[in-house]
Amino acid sequence: FGLDLELTGAALASVAARFTIAGAALWAIHRHHGGFGRPDFAGLAGDTRPVFAIAIPAILTQLATPVGQAYVTRAMAEYGEEAVAGMAIVGRLTPVAFAVIFALSGAVGPIIAQNAGARNTDRVTRAFRDALLFTGAVTLLVSAVLFALRGPLEWLFALHEAGTARTLVFLFAGPLSLLWFFNGVIFVANAGFNNLGHPFYSTMTNWGRHTLGTVPLVILFAGWFGAPGVLIGQAAGGVIFALISLVLARRILGEAPEAPRHSFPLHARIVQVFTHRR
Repeated sequence: FGLDLELTGAALASVAARFTIAGAALWAIHRHHGGFGRPDFAGLAGDTRPVFAIAIPAILTQLATPVGQAYVTRAMAEYGEEAVAGMAIVGRLTPVAFAVIFALSGAVGPIIAQNAGARNTDRVTRAFRDALLFTGAVTLLVSAVLFALRGPLEWLFALHEAGTARTLVFLFAGPLSLLWFFNGVIFVANAGFNNLGHPFYSTMTNWGRHTLGTVPLVILFAGWFGAPGVLIGQAAGGVIFALISLVLARRILGEAPEAPRHSFPLHARIVQVFTHRR
């Protein structure tokens, strides 16, 4: 915007930011972690199958979000540029406001995996439950902050008093932000699926959430409420598939192996590994 390039400048800045992030990550991998060594074909072939077992479902899972968002954007475009601008503001606020919830799935996954590997079913269940409670607490706090900041947000983005963009931003900074708890449930459940040997459950729930949980509900609520209905329909789909994710997660947790009855040999082996290095 400083160079008076308007939307073109915003797009160029976005591309430049992505290159900067990628460059910083690649430099750190090369400098501090010894990455980008010469590949060994035999080692690469041996690693391909276990890597792809997780990578392919993960890639398919991540592809679902842009597909669903593309439809939501197309539906919002029916209500004009101001509606699209309002949705864009909501889209920029979301990763900032709920950054903790976005990061939670990456944080809770290793905890679940570690305790599952130790066959500590109680801790796996407790980690899952505590992650959901944490998600609920963060959602309540963030929703309260967003509601309190409605006035500053209106001033910051120069929203017209009776405009569609203002309506959408205020809708998000209120009731819809509370529904972000259910997106957090999906994130936590996906972390559980990926770390308990069911990565395709993440793929199914994400694609379901962004197709069956998006398209018909957006059509339905947009027909009732117009532009706000697009966001409402999208959020409603998250509620439905969060409940489905919970059912699947409870089923997986019920399948987790029980902790060994006699734990002394296990603790003795841990002492050998970490004390005597053998």
